[in-house]
Amino acid sequence: MILPALKLRFKSNLFLFVLLSVGIFVSSAFLAYFLLKNYPIISENAVTYTSTSAPITPFSESANSYNILLLGYGGAGHPGGTLSDVMMVVNINPESKKITFVSIPRDLWVEMPVSTEKSVKHKINFAYAIGVDNKSYPDKESKYTGVNGGGEMAKYAAEKVTGLPIHKYAAVDFRGFEKVIDILGGVDVGVPETFDDYFYPVQGLEDLSCDKTAEEIASLSVKYSGFELEKQFPCRYERLHFDKGMTHMDGVTALKYVRSRHSDQHGGDFARSERQQSLLLGLRKKLATSGFISKSDEVFDNLATYIQTDIDKDVVKFFLSLPGKPAEYEVKSVNLSTDNVLINAKSSGGEYILIPKSGEGGWGPTHQFIENELSPTSL
Repeated sequence: MILPALKLRFKSNLFLFVLLSVGIFVSSAFLAYFLLKNYPIISENAVTYTSTSAPITPFSESANSYNILLLGYGGAGHPGGTLSDVMMVVNINPESKKITFVSIPRDLWVEMPVSTEKSVKHKINFAYAIGVDNKSYPDKESKYTGVNGGGEMAKYAAEKVTGLPIHKYAAVDFRGFEKVIDILGGVDVGVPETFDDYFYPVQGLEDLSCDKTAEEIASLSVKYSGFELEKQFPCRYERLHFDKGMTHMDGVTALKYVRSRHSDQHGGDFARSERQQSLLLGLRKKLATSGFISKSDEVFDNLATYIQTDIDKDVVKFFLSLPGKPAEYEVKSVNLSTDNVLINAKSSGGEYILIPKSGEGGWGPTHQFIENELSPTSL
């Protein structure tokens, strides 16, 4: 169970809104404040916070915006269960009344401190996995171990790429994601493009031979590698189809929608980031309905089991104390891609990766691009 003390002491709608909005990629922690203003419900176990002229400040006094890293990973029962399928930074700027979602491609090639004396380059989606794996990486700095070790390593990698100080993180696994959406009665999502994906992996079928002999499999393994090899085993996959326009999705469908990668019409990480953001907008609208309020305790009980975060009561109180109205805040999405600051490349081992156009480790132009996108005049 994650955050047991907070669950006992702050099992209230206002804490739920903050945790949920961060944990399942719905919005920023500001959504809690907005919903609380619109639906001021006090439950039996609620804790009431009031705004003051001098709110508690769990962040650096010099910060004028706040960055929360959102992570989605497979969890138990999924191959590579601790790899991050979703990485997104939420930048919250109360002064400009602006919320910006910065999507980070999973294939970015980033150097990470796997021990106190050694850094190794990996795809960025491996950062959380390194942090939670103390057996394979026993010599990490202490801050990259323990209950928040995965989050701290992922924050390190995200800071390296974006140039932003990552203040907090929240990670949720797929099972929690599905359950919460089902509890909410599903979500309406604006699908940006019609697409098919004939190679969506079916959980539990990863090792099927598809009626091929051992000799045939050996021959295919010599001829192909990576995804081209996987495509030779069609029985491991199912076909997905989504039509452009508004679509109602349950938890299982929503997860497939945001994870799909291999469509000829709308595939790859960049298209997937666009789909993740469209789901986020649908969830944000869903949470802004009175029907969500009646299910808040059930949502909390389920989500608290599947979420890991370093957000604490002081962070909740801080965001709830900030001024503002829903209509005052503009929401923007930023995707790092080959259309702006990245290029396709291969690692020394032949692995497909993404690196800055300025070369491996040359994150300066990426930092400048993000800074420009976050400026008050960029909307």
